[in-house]
Amino acid sequence: MGLIPARKVVAFEIKKGQSLTIINTHGKQVVDFWAFNPKDPNDFLSMVHTRTVLLKIAVAEGDHLYSTRRKPMLTMTEDTTRGVHDIIWSACDSERYRMQGVQGYHDNCSDNLHNTLKENFPDFPMANDWVPDPFNIFMNVAVDHHGGLNIRPPTSEKGQFVTLRAEADLIVAMSSCPQDIDPVNAGEPADCEYLISGISESPLAIVPPTHTRTRRVKVAMSVDFDAVSHWLGTGCHKDNNMADYSSGIFAGQVGVYRLLDMFKSHKIADKVTWFVPGHTTETFPAAAEAVLKSGAEIGLHGYAHEGIYQMTEEQEREVLLKCIDVTTKLTGKSPRGYRAPMYTVRETTVKLLREHGFLYDSSLMHHDSQPYFTPNDPPIQHIKWSEPASSWLKPSPIASQGYPHGQHPLVELPCGWYNEDMMPMQYLPHLSNSMGYVSTRVVEQMWKDKFMWLWEHSSEGCEVADFIFPLLIHPDVTGMAHIIGMVDRFISWLQGLGESVEFCKHEDIATAWLGVQKTLAGENTSASEDVKELCQKMEALGTTCLHPETGKPYIKSFYGGKDNSVQGLQNGMSHVFVVEFENVADRDYYALTDPAHLEFVRWSDTVTSAVQTIDFRNGKYDC
Repeated sequence: MGLIPARKVVAFEIKKGQSLTIINTHGKQVVDFWAFNPKDPNDFLSMVHTRTVLLKIAVAEGDHLYSTRRKPMLTMTEDTTRGVHDIIWSACDSERYRMQGVQGYHDNCSDNLHNTLKENFPDFPMANDWVPDPFNIFMNVAVDHHGGLNIRPPTSEKGQFVTLRAEADLIVAMSSCPQDIDPVNAGEPADCEYLISGISESPLAIVPPTHTRTRRVKVAMSVDFDAVSHWLGTGCHKDNNMADYSSGIFAGQVGVYRLLDMFKSHKIADKVTWFVPGHTTETFPAAAEAVLKSGAEIGLHGYAHEGIYQMTEEQEREVLLKCIDVTTKLTGKSPRGYRAPMYTVRETTVKLLREHGFLYDSSLMHHDSQPYFTPNDPPIQHIKWSEPASSWLKPSPIASQGYPHGQHPLVELPCGWYNEDMMPMQYLPHLSNSMGYVSTRVVEQMWKDKFMWLWEHSSEGCEVADFIFPLLIHPDVTGMAHIIGMVDRFISWLQGLGESVEFCKHEDIATAWLGVQKTLAGENTSASEDVKELCQKMEALGTTCLHPETGKPYIKSFYGGKDNSVQGLQNGMSHVFVVEFENVADRDYYALTDPAHLEFVRWSDTVTSAVQTIDFRNGKYDC
């Protein structure tokens, strides 16, 4: 399914006999439509010639639409609307909006047409100060008995469509009209979709546009699975009651499964990162296990959603260690990512994350669409208003976000208040926010506006991506029936942009970006040096892993080696290590608790691309 983003335009070629279906995805959006003979710029779809040939000012199913040569250029073969379209009104332009009182630039269909032809068909000539009158699909222009014209909201409904068959090879352009002053679109402009079916292909086979802009975008989709923990930590209030906690229980018993089903339907369940508080994991173990089984990454998000301002430094350390333990027992490996509850983070948090070898944090907002290194900013001092003004009349020191030579390279993946669902769309009785009454259409359009600006203007990326697009949702918010449909549509909208847009786990984005930065900074060791160091560290576990009761090494035996198979079934694995234990209890301690082993795991994550672990009893082949 092709996409015509709100206020934007697409252009492509279709062949004689192919059909183009234009779908009013949200129900009230007008599409300005043009068609040109690619071999003759003076032969184009003409509304005046269509009117004079048809002898009417409306088109209906079965009608031809004519060119300046009075030849059929397209035929309307199907129309599921009430048949209200316009062939009178001109395309909006800058002068039109100036006449309506707009100061400054306003997106318009005339500029959209010029820009898309210049970008996608640079050799196709058209005067810079002119556009043909468009076929205004879905537009409702009423004509009164005095001949007056009156713009009214479209009569089309969500999902209705028209299908046009090409009677010649054509260049087609379609603009999702940006008019937001007159009731052309019955409100804010929205997206539409289109589908091309070919005469030699199966029905409704998609023929992609010939000309598309090449971009590389990583969508960092994440879920903060706060559940009840929100009401215990940052949402703690003396007036919290059973009804407040109930919304958290909804998240852990209903919302989480709705989100998992939605992700599975889009085939991105294993490309999502869930930040799960320890309290959620231990209070809703079945839900946490379901998230794990989906293939998602699981990162830390406090235990009881504690705000940094609620804890001492010692409490902060104790909470982090508890959360590492809870998540490691759930996943079987150390967590690599962290997001502070309500983005409340301080310098001690960054120090702890580095100390415990985390790959990335996602709590800060120094950038909105590019990874960077978590900064070492000193605390910004509060102004003491009782002291002389000279005490604060000085700049604040801001640390470099370049490669942190000499210390653990902690990657920062941005997120922020405008990339999430909770603040605008959840009722939080004791926080100063929107009280949850922001329309999903407003939030959806804000996300699309941000994405499209980055799509058109971002130039800061590297070989990993032109930009990343962080998106944060919550089971207690997006899990609600009136919101999940909007997020579902938005994911489809992103996927409609094709292979340029890829959903990725946070750890995958951070790992790829860190690899590029290490190379640029001259910090990368060779692969052979990494392998040698990994093997040495793995062997050393035989003496560094100590039993919690005896204080002595407890690994029974250890051996391993490099792959030398001739069958080609290694699936990318290059080395094997076999570690033998006396009993299951020792194995479990090693896998889930032993600090020496867990520190090795955290380090090895930075030099390995994949790890597979299998446990077995020698000679036991039954279930």
